[in-house]
Parts: sequence; C-alpha cells; structure tokens
Amino acid sequence: MLAINVCIAIFLLFQTTVGIVANFFLLFLYILNCLPGHKLRPLNLILTQLILANLTILVSIGSPEILQAFKISNFLDDVGCKMTFFLYRTAQGLSICFTCLLCSFQAITISPSDSTLSALKARIPEFISTSCLFCWIFNILIEIPVPIFVRGPRNTINNTYKSNAIYCSIGTIVDVYFVMTTLRNLLCVGLMFWTSGYMVLLLHRHHQQVQNIRSINLSYRTLPEVKATQTILLLMGTFVCFYLLHSITLISLTYLGPNRHWLTISAILSLCFPTLSPFVLLPQAPKHSCIL
Repeated sequence: MLAINVCIAIFLLFQTTVGIVANFFLLFLYILNCLPGHKLRPLNLILTQLILANLTILVSIGSPEILQAFKISNFLDDVGCKMTFFLYRTAQGLSICFTCLLCSFQAITISPSDSTLSALKARIPEFISTSCLFCWIFNILIEIPVPIFVRGPRNTINNTYKSNAIYCSIGTIVDVYFVMTTLRNLLCVGLMFWTSGYMVLLLHRHHQQVQNIRSINLSYRTLPEVKATQTILLLMGTFVCFYLLHSITLISLTYLGPNRHWLTISAILSLCFPTLSPFVLLPQAPKHSCIL
C-alpha cells in the first residue's frame, strides 16, 4: 500500500509541476509578445484568462492532493479548506466557460461573409470583453455556497457529511447550487459541440474548395485561421474528453459512496486538461506577433 501511495504522490507531483511550468511558459510567451506594442488580439485575451484558470486549478487542487498522497495530514484547517475549494471550483467553472468562448468566437471569426454570423465579426472585441467579465462575475457568484458546505477534515463521516475529500469534508450540497452548476456545464458543453460541428463543416467546405482550385500556393493547411481553428477544436476535444471522464468518477462517488481510490482518480482527471492544454496551444503560441 505504501508503494502505491508513493507512486501516486510522485505522479501527482510530476503532473502538477509539468502543468504549472507549461502554463507559466505559455503565459510568458503571450505577455512577452504583447509588450513591445503589439495589440492583444481578442481571442488571446480569452486564452490568457484560460491559462490563469488552469494555473489556479493546478495549485488549488494539485498541492493538497500531493501532500495527502505523501501522508502529510492536517495541512488545511477549516478556513483553508473553504478557500481551496472555492478557488478550485471557481477556476473550474471559468475553465469550461473560457473554452466555450474560444469555440464560439472562433466560429464567428471564420464564418463566411454571407452567413448570419458575419455581422457579428466587427463587434467581436466588444463581445469578448463583456463575455469575459460576465464569466468572472457569474462563476464567483455561483460558487458562493462552496464555503458553506465545505469544512475542515473530520475523523468520521456522519449523516451531515455526504462525502469526504480526504483532507477536507464536504457537507450536503445545496440543490440550487447543484442545478446551477450542472446547467452551466451542460450549456457550455452543448455550445462547444454545436460550434465545433459548425467549424468542422466550414473546414470541410474550405478543403473541398482548395482541392477544386488545385492551387499550390493556397493550401488550407497553411492558412493561419485554419490552423487556429484546428488548435481550438483539439483543445475543445481534450477538454470534453477529460470532462466526461471526470464526471463519470463524480457519479461513481455519488452512488457508490466515498472511496479513496475514486477520489484520487477524480483528482488526477481534474488536473489532466490544465496540464495538457498548454501543449495543445504551444504550436500556435505567438512567436513574433500576437496571433492565434
């Protein structure tokens, strides 16, 4: 058992460290390339906030999981648990919202001039700023109940506490909170599927046009807009994949009861997207100008 705990601790340490370093490096690239006077493009504004949300997830949930895996106990008190879970849940909500915004606004960006979405292109910077502000306010407000039902670690689990996060106790979740977060997640994932399907259709049509033109200089694989769209589609696919796997573990915890192994698997899955997303975005990271 000790060997398993050590292996889990080492894996979590490696996963969290790689994720933090990769996200900081990507954030540094965006900041560095926008300092000389280049204007920050609207989609890059969403990306920087997504990176910050991912960093918060890695620090807020990765660090306690590592300490717990190394058998370090009582490292969080009641206030620490409240702050940790509030930051984690808020950042998790921001992550899904910003990923959804990326897909939505990229679909508007590459929409044909004769489509209904083309009229929105000129107002993208305005919409993005407003949408980002709304995401912050909405997710902070919706996570207010978290400090109420999260408590410090308990030695036993009574009827009040439905589950236990090993280092923190999670009390009875408010029904309204559960409904609001579920609706938020379903809406964002549904919008991701709709916009990604629309972008795949546009890429397919563009590829057919390029093949018909048979132009060597106009290759759909070399267009910056197409590359950016493919990157965002890959980012969305990565998010949805790990989101669904993480949801399965949460359902298992709900119906099967608290289980240390399921809790560990859930923590690892929740850290996968924040860790892998920088590697998806790095090929399209700005080098000499602010692009995506």
